[in-house]
Amino acid sequence: MDLHVHTSHSYDSSCSVDEVVAAAKAKGLDGVAITDHNSIAGHPEAKKYLKSGFLVIPGVEVTSADGHIVGLGISELIPRGLSANETVERIRGQGGIAIAAHPFALGRRPGLVRKAKFDAIEVLNSRAFFISNPLARRFAERNKISMVAGSDAHRREDIGLAYTTVDCESEMGFVLRQIKAGKSSVSGRTLPFPSLLWRFIRKLVSKK
Repeated sequence: MDLHVHTSHSYDSSCSVDEVVAAAKAKGLDGVAITDHNSIAGHPEAKKYLKSGFLVIPGVEVTSADGHIVGLGISELIPRGLSANETVERIRGQGGIAIAAHPFALGRRPGLVRKAKFDAIEVLNSRAFFISNPLARRFAERNKISMVAGSDAHRREDIGLAYTTVDCESEMGFVLRQIKAGKSSVSGRTLPFPSLLWRFIRKLVSKK
């Protein structure tokens, strides 16, 4: 499953939920998590896949006061700007799991991983470069914290670049429990840096 994907309900993505699911299936994935920036507006669209045999996990990427936190298995919006610890507790209060998203990526706040007790750490993010992912993996291994991966896709072609494998039934509660228990593995790669740089340049030019 790709556990970190954005849809058009994020300010910086244009993929519909249907397009995300179609792209994930085309990549051979068994599931995907919808993790829009501070929004759960895509959850109603995702519910129609409940009995489709393809797992769509309702999630969110919360901008906490200490950094970005992915919440999986949530149903109510969590306010942005709270401390990492309170954000994690609110995610767990809904029966979800809290993941430190790209904690060592350039421009992020590396102190995030020490601000709360996370259920898992994203150790492979397709948009995190250089030593970002290795640092996250080393921290997770040293502190015996579960590891997950996600593409952090904002375009349909990026979906599935990084993914998490869990050997279990395709049922959200079971999947989340397995991840929390450390029974998951990560695979994939990062987006080629020239591609990301070119996208950044085009974005800057389009704003002029």
